Amino acid sequence: MNKNGSVFLAFFSVVAVFAFVVFVSMNKEMVLKGSSIANTGEIPETVINITLEEEEIELFLKKAMEYSSFNTLIELGNDGGILKNQNCERINGYVIWKDDCIFSDNLEANFFERFSILFDGYLKEYGLDKITAEWNVDENNKLILETIGIVELNNGEDKYGFEPDNRYLLDYNFGDYNEILRRAKKCIKDEELKESSRNSLFEDCRTDKDFKFGIIVEDKYVLFDVSKPYSHLGNVNVKFALQYNQ
Repeated sequence: MNKNGSVFLAFFSVVAVFAFVVFVSMNKEMVLKGSSIANTGEIPETVINITLEEEEIELFLKKAMEYSSFNTLIELGNDGGILKNQNCERINGYVIWKDDCIFSDNLEANFFERFSILFDGYLKEYGLDKITAEWNVDENNKLILETIGIVELNNGEDKYGFEPDNRYLLDYNFGDYNEILRRAKKCIKDEELKESSRNSLFEDCRTDKDFKFGIIVEDKYVLFDVSKPYSHLGNVNVKFALQYNQ
């Protein structure tokens, strides 16, 4: 995914979240107007208001977690999985994987640090400052995101607090980074063993059945843009460069 596409998707995600909230809010008003209970007294109307608002917040948090996760994977992949704000050498925007400038040993924690910034931004805009997220890994090595905290709802003099129950299983295998590196290194090694008159074809990578390799040879480096499709996320890309001794 190119830079412009990533920026567009990130912008679209923000718009989509807030469009979703507006839709739910309008739907709440329609429910209240169409409900005979709302005309029978203040207490039932308060109950309806609070119930619908709670559902609205739960749905908003679910969508915010999904959009934040998707955009975080884009950001992480564009940075080659390195730590956020890590100063690494780049070529044409691709992080050169060498020495300490390579994806972190704990990609889940690296992901969550980036995720929190995006997710907290959504919550702040929506006035849910007391809600945060935490993460853990399940028995299948899948990352799980959960919300923690209490939301207080006010309806005139009535106050109500509830603890949102949002749990999001990220359908992504962070082990892909190690596998991508292994295959990319093998392809480079195979090319280096060829005679100098042979073209740089990187056949094994270009015909790979699990990953789609985009390959550009730039001077003494190979620039890789590697993607893999996921059912709920679409194509997730990892971009990086490796040294190449032609």
